[in-house]
Amino acid sequence: MTAVQAVVAMGAFSLSVLAPQLGVDLGTLGWLGTTLFGVGALSSLATGWLIGRIGDLPLAGLCMVCVLLAMLCVVADALGLGPARWSLWPAAVLLGLAFGPETPASAAVLSRVTPLARRPWVFSIRQTGNQIGAVAGSLLLPSLMLVHAAVAFGAVAAFALAVALCCFALQRVDGAPPAVRPMPSPGAALDASGLRALAASPALRVLTVATVVFMATQVCLNFFTMSHAVRHWSLPVPVAAGWVALMQAAGLVGRLLWGRVAQRPGLSTVRLVGVLGLMMGAAGLALFLWPGVPPPAALALLLAVLGLSASGWNGVMVAEIARLAGPERAGAVSGAVLLFGYAGLALAPIGFAALGAAAGTTTAFAVLLTAATAMGLRLLTARPLSPG
Repeated sequence: MTAVQAVVAMGAFSLSVLAPQLGVDLGTLGWLGTTLFGVGALSSLATGWLIGRIGDLPLAGLCMVCVLLAMLCVVADALGLGPARWSLWPAAVLLGLAFGPETPASAAVLSRVTPLARRPWVFSIRQTGNQIGAVAGSLLLPSLMLVHAAVAFGAVAAFALAVALCCFALQRVDGAPPAVRPMPSPGAALDASGLRALAASPALRVLTVATVVFMATQVCLNFFTMSHAVRHWSLPVPVAAGWVALMQAAGLVGRLLWGRVAQRPGLSTVRLVGVLGLMMGAAGLALFLWPGVPPPAALALLLAVLGLSASGWNGVMVAEIARLAGPERAGAVSGAVLLFGYAGLALAPIGFAALGAAAGTTTAFAVLLTAATAMGLRLLTARPLSPG
C-alpha cells in the first residue's frame, strides 16, 4: 500500500516537476492541479461503492492502471502522436481518478489485516509513500528527461504496472471475498459512500474539519514556501530548494515518528493530532512573521518542526478515522472524509494565491496558520471521541 501511494505521488508530481522542461506555464499548471484534486475529491466519494463491487485490493490495482494510462498519454504526446500538449488534461483527469480512491482503498485493506493497537504505526508507514514518490520523482525524472520525455514518463508507467500486478496478485492470496453486490437503492448508495455515517457521527465531523484545515495548510506550504523564500527572503533558488527539501525530509520522519508515538497505550491520537496542529501553527507563524530573513539556525529549526507536524499528521488521522468507522466501513468513511479534504486541496492554492496577491503571502500564511492553530486547540481540548 505504501508503493500504491508512492506511484500516485510520483505520477502527480511528474506534471509539476517536468512542467518547465515541457513548456507548461504556471497558470496552466495551476489549473491542471485543480483538475487533478477536483477529480480526486469526486472519485473518493465512490470508493465505498467500488470496494463493495470489486474489493479493496483490486481497487488499489485499478488506481495503478489509471496512473499507467495517464503516463502512456503523455508518452504518446512526447513521441509526437497527436497535437502538442493534448495529453496533459486527460492525464490530470486519470491521475485524479487514481488519487481519490487510493487512500480509502488502502485504509480498507490495512484495517482488515492490522491489529487495532498497531494501526497508527502501520498507517503512518503507508503515508510515507507520498514523500517517497515525491523524492524519487524529483531525483529520477529530471535526469531521465534529459534522455527523452517519453523515457521519464515511461518509467513512471513501468512502476505503475509493476505495483498493479502486485495488487492483483495479492488479491488471489488475500482470502477476502470479493463481495460483489449491487446497490439496490439511493439510500444504500448513500450508505456506501460513507456520507451518512459521516453526518451521523459528531466525532467524524470534527475530524473532517481538521482534515480540511490541515490538508489546506500542507498543500499551501508545499506550493508556496519556495516562492516566499526566493521573493521575500531573497534566497538563491538552489539555497531555497535546499531548505524546502529539509522540510520534506522532516515530513517523512514525522510520519514515522508520530505513528510510533501513537501506539503508546492510553495515548489519545486525537489529542496527538491536536498537538501537531499547534506545532505547525506556532512554527509557521514564527517563520513567516519573522522580521527580515530568519538566520540559518532558526530556518533549520522552524522548517524542521513545520515538516514534522504539517506533513506528519496524515497517517495518525487516517488510522483514527478508520477506528471510528470500523473495519467494515473504513474505506467508505475515509473516502467521504477525503471528499472534503481533497476539495480543500483543490481550492486552497487558489484562495491562498488570491489572498497573497491582495495582501501579501505573509498575510496569507498568517491566516492559514492561525486556522491550523485554532483547529489544533479544538482537538487538544476535545472530549474523547467515540464512534456514533
